[in-house]
Amino acid sequence: MTHTVDKLIEDGYKGYSVRHILMNQEFRKRVINDPSVRGNIDAKNLIMDKLAVGGKVLITGVTSEGKSMFARILLDHIVREINNTKQHIAECPFLEDAGYIINVIEDFEADPFGGIRVLQSLCPFCRANIEKVLGEGVLLDNTSSVLQIKPAIFVERLKELAVEKTIIRKAQLDPRTDPESLYMLLAGVENLEELFGKETSTTYTATSHKVGVLSQGFIVVNEIQRLPLSLLESLMGFLEDTSSVKYNIQGEPVYIDGAIIFTSNAPLTVFGEESQPIINRIPEVLWPARSVENRNQIVRDMFVEQVILSRQRITANPALLQLYERERSVKDYISRLAIDFLSFIGNNSLPASLKRGGIRSESRVQRLDFYAGLDEIHDPQRNPHIDLRTTSNIVGSVLLNQTKDVVDDSFNIISLEHVRQIINDYDIPVSMINDSLQEIKIHLRSNIKESEIAVKAEDISEDISKMKALSDKELSGLIVKYENLERYYKTEEIPAIVENLKSSYEQLLKVDYI
Repeated sequence: MTHTVDKLIEDGYKGYSVRHILMNQEFRKRVINDPSVRGNIDAKNLIMDKLAVGGKVLITGVTSEGKSMFARILLDHIVREINNTKQHIAECPFLEDAGYIINVIEDFEADPFGGIRVLQSLCPFCRANIEKVLGEGVLLDNTSSVLQIKPAIFVERLKELAVEKTIIRKAQLDPRTDPESLYMLLAGVENLEELFGKETSTTYTATSHKVGVLSQGFIVVNEIQRLPLSLLESLMGFLEDTSSVKYNIQGEPVYIDGAIIFTSNAPLTVFGEESQPIINRIPEVLWPARSVENRNQIVRDMFVEQVILSRQRITANPALLQLYERERSVKDYISRLAIDFLSFIGNNSLPASLKRGGIRSESRVQRLDFYAGLDEIHDPQRNPHIDLRTTSNIVGSVLLNQTKDVVDDSFNIISLEHVRQIINDYDIPVSMINDSLQEIKIHLRSNIKESEIAVKAEDISEDISKMKALSDKELSGLIVKYENLERYYKTEEIPAIVENLKSSYEQLLKVDYI
């Protein structure tokens, strides 16, 4: 809906920028607490810092640890805020904030030259519209022609400038799956004036939305290390300015209120020498692997998602999955042991340098250490990296194998043994599996010592790996407490779950169990 600057002034509008959004603490909390990407709070805050300062950032980190997902989620939140609040000068392809005009109006009588400089800095389309409302014969680039208008009249005319509610979308381009997108997008940039100037017979139907997104600066480019040098050079207009996102139109700069996020799962050393000067213009944030606690919650989410998919017979639309997650199903139970086991396996497959939190790319020593870890997980000669994509496949296979013969209204229970049966089909070293089982045993031992049925010190053998044999009642009590069953399940439902999990616990508590 089109209205005027005067209406915005009445409403108290002052402008709304990406920097303003990213510096808002309530906004940051919403981004950090978004369950779509759990963990890495320090890295998330640092990414938002870099974007607030310069509008662009490169996220470098481990494969399948949520870099591209977080980039998309962050832009989702930013775009939502922009669409709820921002107003821009009508017909501007770059969505120049109407707040510029309001600031000029407020200060014009005190500093007319400063106000004219602000108007001259706007895009060619905005300047043309401003000249129309100021009157015939006024050219913004000719300062004297503007000064001929009395300040009070100038302000009143400027208040009649048309503005529009900003509604934008974002783009996420991936050279791996959509190699033509960036080529099309950059080719469209060269013809942006022709596209928006309406003086062309060329049809831009296939590319205009991508051109528009790039001109606004809301974009994610995944796996930047896969882009050829020619494309990197084409992005230079956005990268070269240290404090903003800048677009060049016939050599004239337009500063865009946007956010451009690049991702890479490889160290900057993989870029050729010719590319280094370009890549180094983008502030970098190192994205470590998630902690065991966060990984545990992620694995739990994977099981919930797969259960919903198997029960509801729906396509994996994330929005629909989240809708069904709010209605907790009591027909399926995933053992804590199964979740812990997969979490430990994933964690144990990573070099220590990639699990360190709070790493800043400004520290050369830490960055080189982080890069060495990236090189290590890409080395086919070392133990495999069990990334979250592989973990998701394992989870899907477990549920498929366990539920393929289960009727809709039956109670399905996934135990540690179900996961162990499936994981044997994957190329995971036995040592890694054994280490994960031992870590679960340590957790169980600690839980037994802290519980009401705790083994007394005099009952413990000198061999610390041996555990007291529990009675059937004690074992059931341990399962109920360790799995936290009383919190989520009715009293009459708990015995069936305990009975299905007993075998896994009995096997795990054996001294010689590996």
